[in-house]
Amino acid sequence: MTGRGLDHLIEQNETDLGFLSAYGGGESPAELLALIQDAICEGMKLEEVSEGVQFTLERENLPLVPSDINRRGFLKPSLDNKGVTVTITDFGPEQRRFIERLVEFILYE
Repeated sequence: MTGRGLDHLIEQNETDLGFLSAYGGGESPAELLALIQDAICEGMKLEEVSEGVQFTLERENLPLVPSDINRRGFLKPSLDNKGVTVTITDFGPEQRRFIERLVEFILYE
């Protein structure tokens, strides 16, 4: 393969794989903050940090278990009887589901 062939292949893959962003990943902390802000409701706090976005919700009896926040896309998880704090590092299906569950819990409580 010539040098041009490799360049062409890289360009083609950059173009053809854009759909992967729909699954989350690769966002900067500022981009993550904007995405997550559109999904949250009152009572949820967000803070941009170097690794992503720190999400905090202080509320008792959340419908969560530790495995909900001990997975890819989450860092520094903390869950207790007073609430949850976790750093979200990408906004894929698992993170969307996490936020949606909490929004539903708050709105229909």
